[in-house]
Amino acid sequence: MVVCLFMKLELKKISKFFPGIKALQNVDFNLKQNSIHALLGENGAGKSTLVKILCGVYQPDEGSIFLDQQKHIISDPTSSLQLGISAIHQESVMFDELSVMENIFIGNHIVKKNRLVDWFAMEKKTKELLSNLEADIQPDEKIKDLSIAQRHIVQISRSLVHDADIVIMDEPTAALSQKEIEELYSIIRNLKKQNKSIIFISHKLDEVLEICDEFTVLRDGEVINADLISNTNKDQLITNMAGREISQIFPKKQVTIEQEILNVKNLYKKTQFKNINFNLRKKEILGFYGLVGSGRTEVMKTIFGINKFDEGELTFKNSKLKIKSPKDAIQNGIVYLSEERQNLGMTGLMSVKDNINMAIMDKNSKYLILDKLKDLQNASELQEKLNIKVSYWSQLAHSLSGGNQQKTVIAKWLSTKPEIIILDEPTKGIDVRSKSAVHEFMGELVDSGMSIIMISSELPEILGMCDRVVVMYKGLIKNILDVSKTSSEEIVGLASGE
Repeated sequence: MVVCLFMKLELKKISKFFPGIKALQNVDFNLKQNSIHALLGENGAGKSTLVKILCGVYQPDEGSIFLDQQKHIISDPTSSLQLGISAIHQESVMFDELSVMENIFIGNHIVKKNRLVDWFAMEKKTKELLSNLEADIQPDEKIKDLSIAQRHIVQISRSLVHDADIVIMDEPTAALSQKEIEELYSIIRNLKKQNKSIIFISHKLDEVLEICDEFTVLRDGEVINADLISNTNKDQLITNMAGREISQIFPKKQVTIEQEILNVKNLYKKTQFKNINFNLRKKEILGFYGLVGSGRTEVMKTIFGINKFDEGELTFKNSKLKIKSPKDAIQNGIVYLSEERQNLGMTGLMSVKDNINMAIMDKNSKYLILDKLKDLQNASELQEKLNIKVSYWSQLAHSLSGGNQQKTVIAKWLSTKPEIIILDEPTKGIDVRSKSAVHEFMGELVDSGMSIIMISSELPEILGMCDRVVVMYKGLIKNILDVSKTSSEEIVGLASGE
C-alpha cells in the first residue's frame, strides 16, 4: 500500500463569481501525494469551475493555491502544465487519422537541435509511456482503430508527456464497459504507484467508493463534506450531493405491458451485426447490454435510419416499415437519442429553447411563420419536467453542463410525441439527482403508453429500470433475458462471450 506522504495541492478559500452567479465560495480542497481524490457534486455544483481554475482557464477572485507547500498563481493553461497539472476531459479532442504517437505529442513535439521533429525520440517515449501503463497499443496505430478504453490510455499518456504530477480525470468511465472500467482502475492504481496524484470526477458512486482514497463534495459552489472514502457510504454521498435523501435512484413504475409494437427480424449489416431478432412491446423498457464494440449502437442507428442495413425487415404495429432516413423514423414515431450528444444530438451554437423545439418547427409554425408562444410553452414545460438548468432562454446549448446538454436532447425528442424512444446511454455524465429524475420520467413515459429501448453500460441501471435485456457480443444477440429472473453475473458472462 502506498502511503500519502504530504499535501501535494492545497486550495484555500477559493471563490469565483460570474454575473449573477456564485460559482465557488470559500472552497478548501486538499490533495495528498499518491492519493486518488474524488471531486463530487451535481451539475452546477462548481466542479468544472474548480478544474478550470486549476487548469489556468479561470483565475480565482479570492483565495490561494499551494503546490508542494509553495504558493503559485496559475495564470494560463501553459502555466498549469508547467506546474505539473494535466486534465483529461470527458470529451477530449482526438485526431482519428493521426497515429497514437502523433496524438500523444500533438502541440508538444520533441525537436532536434536543427529544429526538425525527432520522430525516433518521440516513438521511444511513446513506447515507454504505454509500457508504464501496461497498454497493448503500438505507437503507429491510428486512433480511429482503437477502442474507447484504448483512447483513454492515449489521453492519459498525453498528459504524462508533460511530466504531470497531478492528473485530473473528468468522467473517465462514462462510455466504458465493465471490463474496460476494471482495466482503467488498474491503470489509475498504477499511476498512483508512480507517485501521481489523481483528481477523479465521476457521477458513478460505486466506482468512487471502489477506486478513491478521499472525497470532497461540492454543492452550490461550497464544500459540503470532505473526508476519507472509508468514512462514508453511497447513501451519505447522495445526501451530501443532493441536499436531501434520494431513497430510490431507479424508481421503476409498475405498468401493464401490452401487445408487440416493434419486431426486428434477421437484421444484418456487413462487418457490424447479423441475425438480429427481437421485439418491443407497448409500455416496455427493453435494455441492450454489451461491451463496447458489441454492436448495440450500430443496431439502433440502423433502426433509426442513420445507417442502412443489408438484409432483414422491421415491422411496426403489424405493418412492414421502410426507413431510409431518420426523417422516416421520426414520422413513424421512432426517435433516437445518441450518446454522442455533441455530434448527433444537439446544435451547440443554437439556444437551448431552439434545440428543444428543433424537431417540431413545422408543428409550431403556420404559413411558414414560427409561433414563438408555442415554442416557449413547449420549452418551458419540458425544461421544468427534466429540471434543465438554464439561465435564460437564449443561452447557447454548448454552454450548458454535460448533464443539462443530455436533458436538452431528451427534451427535443420528447417534443415530437414519439411512440418509441431509443435512449443510448441516457444518463451518461448526469449527476445522481438528475439521473433519478430521468429514470422517473422514463417511468412516466411508459405509463403514458410509450415504449423505450435503452442502451446502457451500467448494469444497475439495466437491472433497475428494464423489463427485459438483450445481451450482445461481437455483433450477435447472445440471449434475451427477463430482468426479474437473471443476475448481473449471468449478463456479464454472456456479454463476455461465455
